[in-house]
Amino acid sequence: MKSAVLALAALSVASFCSHASAHVVLDKSETRIGKTFKAVLAVPHGCEGAATVRLTVQVPEGLIAIKPMPKPGWTIEVKKGAYARAYNFFHGAQLSEGVKEISWSGRLEDGYYDEFIFTGFVADTFKPGDVLPIAAVQDCEKGTAKWVELAAPGQDPHALKYPAPLLRLTSAEPPPRGVAKGDIIVSSGWSRATPGGAKVGAGYLSLTNMGREPDRLVAASADIAESVEIHEMSTRDGVMMMRPIDGGLPIPAGQTVTLTSGGIHLMLTGLKAPLVEGKSVPVTLQFERAGKMAVLLDVLGVGAQAPGGQQDGAKAEHAHH
Repeated sequence: MKSAVLALAALSVASFCSHASAHVVLDKSETRIGKTFKAVLAVPHGCEGAATVRLTVQVPEGLIAIKPMPKPGWTIEVKKGAYARAYNFFHGAQLSEGVKEISWSGRLEDGYYDEFIFTGFVADTFKPGDVLPIAAVQDCEKGTAKWVELAAPGQDPHALKYPAPLLRLTSAEPPPRGVAKGDIIVSSGWSRATPGGAKVGAGYLSLTNMGREPDRLVAASADIAESVEIHEMSTRDGVMMMRPIDGGLPIPAGQTVTLTSGGIHLMLTGLKAPLVEGKSVPVTLQFERAGKMAVLLDVLGVGAQAPGGQQDGAKAEHAHH
């Protein structure tokens, strides 16, 4: 019985792989927000035995500066138009129009495989986790395959006959090394050593929100200090001022907020012992959505400006709350 179940499972997987490989798909289905990308559309067959003579791709809104790659034996046509808005590009430039459709015309026999490539730039208006359909229409000598179908909520996307190739968007930078809880990643935690008898210290770290919803750092605490507050340092009329941030520190979706010397930072007051270089200071952070998280601030020298070479100051562990 067990062998029969395994055989059935293997057959199901094989059937799925065969069915999936028959689709027009993207060679790589993920790319980063605010970065250039290369889209490779794989065309594994024609239309029910007929040769492919044209592939047309609709460029989604927000993919800008599109350039199709020429193919020997194929001609390329592009349609340009205005974007829904102006998008930020390199070196402060803004783009308000560009390529919105690409068509390659030529001949690809049903028994052969080929790739169609274009490059571009992902606008910074997206959030990590957004998915863009790259609608493609495959015209053949006999018949047309429109790869434009999208799964409805709750529908198995594998059940679609002509699914649109999908491009999933990730954060602009790779997730930082550090401790994570929920959608929040805390990294690069550090502090400065304090002389004996000092009652005040400071903490610095980076907070990255990998989710689609904003979060907020609302409080912090440490056993080594009577209190830990979120402070902001600013200059007004030439005078350096420091004040607590009322209501907590917002962490927008898909962004990183860095607490730095001379800016927003953690203020540890009422120190019960000095901060010693080479040691680590446990601090508990309280987030509005992610909850409590225990992190370690690496204590650097008295005059340190930041961890050297972005060293892994994010040694941390989940709080057991």
